[in-house]
Amino acid sequence: MSQGQDEYRSALPERGAVIRINLNPTQGREQMGEARPCLVLSHTQFNQARQGIVIVSPITSTIKPDVKTLVPIPDGYRITGSVVAEQVRTIDLSSRWWRDTGEVLGDRFVREVVAILNVIIG
Repeated sequence: MSQGQDEYRSALPERGAVIRINLNPTQGREQMGEARPCLVLSHTQFNQARQGIVIVSPITSTIKPDVKTLVPIPDGYRITGSVVAEQVRTIDLSSRWWRDTGEVLGDRFVREVVAILNVIIG
């Protein structure tokens, strides 16, 4: 593996990271945007082993406690809003514009989002 690839692997986001990513093209009611914030749900080891394939859910500024698939981000983070648990996407970071925001949401919160997804697909 070349030094450039090593640098790319170490720059991959960890589980719980909030990244901004271009989700276009989208269809229907999918969250869209050229710099949409998303929560990385896949484990860090998976992201590295798959060389930049990550599983994410978009973040919206909407907070609706009555909608159980919109998981409100806890207070204390720079990012606000809700994670849209049912709109999971598998993304190849090598083929899309993205950047790390430097914000990492706690493991307990990530597990809550994954648990809601598991209710939907489990």
